[in-house]
Amino acid sequence: METNRIRHSYSKKGHPYDNGRIEAFHSILKRALIYPNRFKSQFELVARISRYIHRYNHERIHTYESSSAM
Repeated sequence: METNRIRHSYSKKGHPYDNGRIEAFHSILKRALIYPNRFKSQFELVARISRYIHRYNHERIHTYESSSAM
């Protein structure tokens, strides 16, 4: 990362709350897709995760949208 001048987004030591949203997403991903399924190959796993992330970001109902209309 340093070679390519990339900064990671993880929180600093002693400040774990910055990473809470991605940790919650990983938990949802594992419960909804990973644990209940068996994958024939790594390619299938990556393809299914990619589709899941697309649906999660673009097709599901976002609760914050409905609550902001109140």
